[in-house]
Amino acid sequence: MSTMRGRIFLGAIAAVLGSVCLAGVSSKAQAGIIPYSVIAPHEYQLPVGSEIPKDGINLLLSYNTFRDESKAYDGESGSKHLFVNINKFVHIFNIEGLGNAGFLWEGVLGFGSAEAKNDTSASGMIDAQTGLVGWFKPTKNWTCVLEYWLYLPIGDNELSGHSWNHSIAFMTNYHIGNFTFDGDIGFKLMGDYEHGGVEASQGDTWFANAVFAYKFHNVIEPFFKVDWQDSGRSEFTSGGDGTFANSNCELALGFGNQMKISDRLNLALWYEHGVTGRNTTKTRAGYARFIWSF
Repeated sequence: MSTMRGRIFLGAIAAVLGSVCLAGVSSKAQAGIIPYSVIAPHEYQLPVGSEIPKDGINLLLSYNTFRDESKAYDGESGSKHLFVNINKFVHIFNIEGLGNAGFLWEGVLGFGSAEAKNDTSASGMIDAQTGLVGWFKPTKNWTCVLEYWLYLPIGDNELSGHSWNHSIAFMTNYHIGNFTFDGDIGFKLMGDYEHGGVEASQGDTWFANAVFAYKFHNVIEPFFKVDWQDSGRSEFTSGGDGTFANSNCELALGFGNQMKISDRLNLALWYEHGVTGRNTTKTRAGYARFIWSF
């Protein structure tokens, strides 16, 4: 049983964008990334109608985080550290006749490397994602966005979440002068976990994120972040007994800087720290987001 639970633990801490940990060791605090905590300034400041070229706009976004997972709010953390590299390709397009709207398709592939305190480690491809997004502008400075993600359990065996998941989120951007706000609220519907003879019913997740930024210069745009999640309890349905993962929640705050390196490249760097939580490791993480347009 301990070997099986070790595999579950490693698979859990390699979650991306909208996942939380599903570790099977209930006596240890669970690890995980707050959904959408990778967003930075101007994330949802999107073009509409004639602002989008006929052939569309292609973007490559790279989200990277290194997390010290050794501290927990409740109990013992079984994790040591986690590195995740998430690469998202985006194609933005418009639909004729919808001049105040825009759309995009997005796909995600990435890499994860995780190490537990018992010196068990794993690295490789994490689960893929694909999604659709639509948005419109009620005013020239305000964008309202709706996003759907499908999570595909095709990552390396020890890094996959081993479940088909879905999420939907409402996102918004408002900017006036040099001030920019980006925020979202969403819900992630977790599918059943099935792997290695173990099946579990997983708790769903609510999440919300906010970014406040003020631009002084192309390379000086400090920002403040607030990220929150609340996930339900998960239970074994076969191949185990008791709790698969306790309910957990966390509130984290971050501070960083957004830089426009060139017309085609933007970089955001920030540090994030958990301030309160339950049954989860404490966020202590550095983040880097790159955006290339081509």
